[in-house]
Amino acid sequence: MAKLGANAGWDGSYCESLTAASTLGVGDSGKIFFLDLAGGFTTTLPAASGNAGWNATFVVKTAPSGADYAVSSASSSDYVLGSVSAGATDDTADTSDGTDTQVNFVDGNAVAGDWVKLVCDGSAWYIVGGLGKVAAGITIS
Repeated sequence: MAKLGANAGWDGSYCESLTAASTLGVGDSGKIFFLDLAGGFTTTLPAASGNAGWNATFVVKTAPSGADYAVSSASSSDYVLGSVSAGATDDTADTSDGTDTQVNFVDGNAVAGDWVKLVCDGSAWYIVGGLGKVAAGITIS
């Protein structure tokens, strides 16, 4: 991870560039992560238990080509709940079925600027915002 900029934003958030698979920790809460490797990779969230309030935003900087970017929970019981909307022409959303554990920025469909914000309540991850240019750009699985 590479920190971008010298100071936190007005809301205290820092921006970091992710260019390889990584596991995030408690100290990464509140950050904005730019996904920046065309080949894609997986970023693992911290365990939901004990991390109520942990949050992060994930933004595609380099469109994936060759593999997806995946933002994955640490455990098969740390569900990702919510939905993601798609932009202008599609205006459809992908919605969690209640047993999903990751958000995918899909190879060949996600574009720079697609984003998702996740917040933890201590037992699950909630999508509290997100937008993809096309319906197939962001999926929840």
